[in-house]
Amino acid sequence: MILDRYGRLIPETTESKPASGMQIVMQPLTDREGLDVSRGLTPRDVDRILVQANGGDVEAQCRLSRELPEKSPAVAHALRTRRNALTGCRWHIEPGDGSTRATEAAKRLKSDLDAAGTAHPKAGRLWSFPQLLAGLTDAVLPGFAAAEIVWRPGGLGFYGFRPVEQRFFSFTKSYSPRLRTTGHLYEGEEPGYGKLVFHALHDGIDPVRGGLIRPLAWLFCFSQINHKDLLSFIERYGMPFVRATVDQATWEKEKVTLNDLISNFGPRGGGVFSRNVEVELLQAASTTGDVYFRLLEYLDDAITKVLLGQTASSGDSSGLSGGDAQSEVRHDILAADARALEETVNRDLFAVWMRCNYPPGVPSPRLQIETEPPEDEKAAAEKNLILAQTIQSLAAVGYKADVAAVSKMFGLPLTYEPPPEVGQVGPALELAELPDKPDRSDLSDALEELFGPAADAADRIVEILDDETLSDEERRERLRGTEFEITGGSGMETLMTREMEKRYAEGKNRGK
Repeated sequence: MILDRYGRLIPETTESKPASGMQIVMQPLTDREGLDVSRGLTPRDVDRILVQANGGDVEAQCRLSRELPEKSPAVAHALRTRRNALTGCRWHIEPGDGSTRATEAAKRLKSDLDAAGTAHPKAGRLWSFPQLLAGLTDAVLPGFAAAEIVWRPGGLGFYGFRPVEQRFFSFTKSYSPRLRTTGHLYEGEEPGYGKLVFHALHDGIDPVRGGLIRPLAWLFCFSQINHKDLLSFIERYGMPFVRATVDQATWEKEKVTLNDLISNFGPRGGGVFSRNVEVELLQAASTTGDVYFRLLEYLDDAITKVLLGQTASSGDSSGLSGGDAQSEVRHDILAADARALEETVNRDLFAVWMRCNYPPGVPSPRLQIETEPPEDEKAAAEKNLILAQTIQSLAAVGYKADVAAVSKMFGLPLTYEPPPEVGQVGPALELAELPDKPDRSDLSDALEELFGPAADAADRIVEILDDETLSDEERRERLRGTEFEITGGSGMETLMTREMEKRYAEGKNRGK
């Protein structure tokens, strides 16, 4: 008995109980395949196999699931496509929540999974975690798949994983899987806690009815019968049929020699008859064999639909009503397979590992399989352009976008800088600030020093020009009056007044 650090019993992985674990690990030679249930398969055989499975004895049904891809190119191609679509997806381990312990548990579990797949002293080479995920996809045909967890001492990590063939299970006593061992060949025995990862694909409660082998078995059976008929048709109409007519005396003496001679003319067809024998070779209404080929095409399409949900090939995909719609059906199946596999691994592997390594209350890490296809770069660029135009339109009417939300939307780290103020072109081309308006007293002193006796007149002109309450016409009239009111005004003063008025008008026009 081995206890973990919290005093809980750890399921044993040594040669003691459960015996089923030892049976799985050792794989005796007597467990190898010795039967071929698909040889000469007839509709009666298919019915017998499915009825046995309905009662819980799934050995023949599981054997048929193993043999079918070896004998049907359509099944092999579609099954490999579906399994490869799932195993080719990226995956990662997510913490149970945002706490420190949950993050630590996720990192440690990822490290243990990366180390799995080493050699075991008795079991030999074991599966790694990616190989486990690929192996569990074998549940598509029989409806379930299982693998043994080979734990390290104390449940601290994994040596690896070892597959368990579906034919070693029995469901005669319950809907739960029971392992057929030496002492329990028919009803099986319950595997120990934490010994198996059991992955089932079924809509109801009965796992023996959830596999796609049940409809595929009928399609394969009909396909084999049709293939035999097609080969006979080709033999009849695609090869020469030799006929020899001889007299009775020759027939009595040379019939064996003639028979061998005619057989050498063609691989199959031939006949030797006496002259008194009349033989009529009946011809079929159609000698092209289209009916056989059309039936074979229908059966192959049906097999592809069962496994992939569609029949469109890469060459048929075009347009929204063709390739895109068909691909969406495929993606639904892929996503459903991924969610089912995640649930199995999280329940049978991650939860058991957490119980051995962390106290109760720490949420278990979760497996996440990424099934979303990579985004098209051109479509992504067009989408970002539309978003940018939308943000610009909203900003024009006063709706300011959040910087963090925009950064997440475009995948770029953005920072906000306010627009340049009046008098600035930008932060790199910043203009010098405009000088402050000179004080009135300073301006009067400067005019007094410059013009002497005419300073009063100049000062008054400045007042008129600086008065913003006056219209242009009123300002012009007052300036003319000032020009003639200046006592002793000289020609220079008159010229100065007109020049100042002209410069004022030019400055005002530039301001507009």
